[in-house]
Amino acid sequence: MNDQTTANDECGICLETLTAAVTLPCTHKFCADCLHGWKSKFGSSLYKKEDSKACPLCRKKIPPSKDLVIQLNYHRKQKRESESRGDTISQHYLSTVEHVNRLEEEIGDYEGEGIDYDAKQCMDMELPKYIFDAAKAGNNKRVMKWLGSPIDKKRLNARYPDFVNCRLVHLAVYTGNPDLLSILLQYGADVNALDANGWNPLFIAAKAALEQAKILLEWGAEISMPRELVHTFRDKFGKSERQTFIRMMIESGNDKAANLVSSEFGGRRCEVINLPNHPQLNGKACVVEKYITKKDKYKIIFEGSGDAALVGPNNLKRRDRTPLDCGYYISFKNGRMSRREFATKEECKAYVSSLGSRDVRDTAEELESLKL
Repeated sequence: MNDQTTANDECGICLETLTAAVTLPCTHKFCADCLHGWKSKFGSSLYKKEDSKACPLCRKKIPPSKDLVIQLNYHRKQKRESESRGDTISQHYLSTVEHVNRLEEEIGDYEGEGIDYDAKQCMDMELPKYIFDAAKAGNNKRVMKWLGSPIDKKRLNARYPDFVNCRLVHLAVYTGNPDLLSILLQYGADVNALDANGWNPLFIAAKAALEQAKILLEWGAEISMPRELVHTFRDKFGKSERQTFIRMMIESGNDKAANLVSSEFGGRRCEVINLPNHPQLNGKACVVEKYITKKDKYKIIFEGSGDAALVGPNNLKRRDRTPLDCGYYISFKNGRMSRREFATKEECKAYVSSLGSRDVRDTAEELESLKL
């Protein structure tokens, strides 16, 4: 692979046409997902090695993710504020120091804003306190009014600095507000957004919020835990990240959510495939309700009809919800929520594309083109 090849809109990792391209300081370009996978593969347990921070093509050093830099700046600020109060022995302070040390070790001597490897418009706007309070109180009307029409993407991704830099998607999970969570995802909010502790919404939902966990899984949320917790549990129990995640759910009393994520397709939105005896079902969208171990079958619920069926693992492939293929649409009007179901992807896309408000349609089409 040479510089001329990558200059021709070809990813240097997958060798395909670039999707949601990320350009490194060395000028090499990669698909956002490919580069994220590269960093995960060589950085999850070996992140102290220089190779984990090198361009796959030229081996020059590459910046950390913007999320990591934001996390480090947040914890550094918390550390300074604690020291200014003379607090250097509390558990909160010691935990903050641990976060700072871990992030500084991972990021190294890099100075700058970092790169948004996930191409999810990682923006630095602060969430106002009155909107934070409104989201906590379940005042969806005030939140939606603040987001604007058309939706302001900076506001959609705004962070609240006084509560671990959380975003609205985190608050929708914390406060048990599934309608707000669905609306935010419909508008393109990042289902895997990280707060200052490295928690994504599914990690928060794993503790108790079953309904929100289901929504997040359907929208493609990844099973992810803060790195220090993964290493701690792995050293203590010898568990993988998924096993650790499931154990944490069970210990939090969220057994039903633990059962969902214990299998490959549990809780996911999928498409039925490879059913020669029932060809009319192939291509239909469904949600996986549970895995039946004894039968090695999944119980699925078809979208639109609500009918149930049992299918094998080879009869499913993931079809995560997207703004143009959400399967249902929640609207907010006159202070009330309404939900519309769709029988097919085409029907859903036609509806979203026909909406008078261009913010919904444009955001959906933009995300669809980026294949996020």
